[in-house]
Amino acid sequence: MDVRTFEAFNMRDAIKSVKKELGNDAVILSTVERKMENGTGTIVEVKAAAPGFKKQNRSSRPDHLETEFQASAHSNQSIEQTIEKLSKAFATKKQIASLETNIAEIKGMLIETLQSKSGSTLKNVPTAIIPLDRTLRTMGVDAATIAELVTYLRKIPAPTGSEEDKEKSYKDHAIRYLMKRIKISSRWSVMPGTCTIQAVIGPNGSGKTTTTAKLAAHYAKNRDAKVLVISYDNNRLAASEQMRIYCKIIGVPFEAMSNALELDEILEKYNDRELVLIDTAGISPKSSEAVDELGKLKDCQQPVDFHLCLSVTEKEEQMDRSIRSFSKLGIHSLVFSKLDESWSFGEIFNLSKKWTLPLSYFSIGPDVPDDIERASRERVIERIFGL
Repeated sequence: MDVRTFEAFNMRDAIKSVKKELGNDAVILSTVERKMENGTGTIVEVKAAAPGFKKQNRSSRPDHLETEFQASAHSNQSIEQTIEKLSKAFATKKQIASLETNIAEIKGMLIETLQSKSGSTLKNVPTAIIPLDRTLRTMGVDAATIAELVTYLRKIPAPTGSEEDKEKSYKDHAIRYLMKRIKISSRWSVMPGTCTIQAVIGPNGSGKTTTTAKLAAHYAKNRDAKVLVISYDNNRLAASEQMRIYCKIIGVPFEAMSNALELDEILEKYNDRELVLIDTAGISPKSSEAVDELGKLKDCQQPVDFHLCLSVTEKEEQMDRSIRSFSKLGIHSLVFSKLDESWSFGEIFNLSKKWTLPLSYFSIGPDVPDDIERASRERVIERIFGL
């Protein structure tokens, strides 16, 4: 019922305005690009509706129902206002994450206090190692890795100097120790005359569509590659439309397919492409049938590499289950999104180490195409130690 028109200088700003006013589930009804009155540029006009909107012919509604319709609309508006007030009373995801981090820090401090009194876990360990142990535990590094690291640090020659100098020395050794255990994937091969196909897969809400759009923009603009984006998402129509808009802004061709068998036809149509990015549907780790359906992409005439996109705002246990479920496809690398929304980053190290999977890309914010970067050992260490 709530249909609004938004104007902006580009599509990205218009969509931001739509989301801000109507929410992430808003329905885009139409987009028009027209020239400004002074002729110096263009304006993007987007018509959008709030969630639950259904098109209807108002002229066909009898006049005697108009009053009832308006009363109902007013009632719905009151309900929406009530829901909005209630939603503000609940904690946001960022607030919960911040609370969990504070709890982890308190837990680490408590462990340190108990250890300093009883020495039950870090027995006979130099006191300069204890702050390092607390930092790693707070940032979510698994206990087994910390135990291995402490064992390694105890074997090296004890540093000299002040307590601060000793802590810094142990920290430097720890950084080098952990850095050697981080795997980074090789760069995607993009060369004229060849075509590589990269499929971004993952669970619902992991940020696949936005990440795929960022990668498309990165390779098209920064690497000057001929890119094609394909949407393979039958679950959400809005996802394909969102990607279509992204591709129009970026300036790369876009196609949508309903089954894996269509891939060969699309590749034949765009036989000059050097990089093909496939944005897939969000899949529950419990749905083995849906994962098997994605596996049909392997029947394509050209090889398809699968890159698992995970949100660091999810619990490590949930991400671990996702890796286990998608592993049957043959995961080439891990892509982590929403790094700007998380307070602990040990999970990135833990999962890569446990499954011996390399890291390829980090999505570090909501902006397309800027907030994407190649994964690096330095970035992981920087996030863990707060450098």
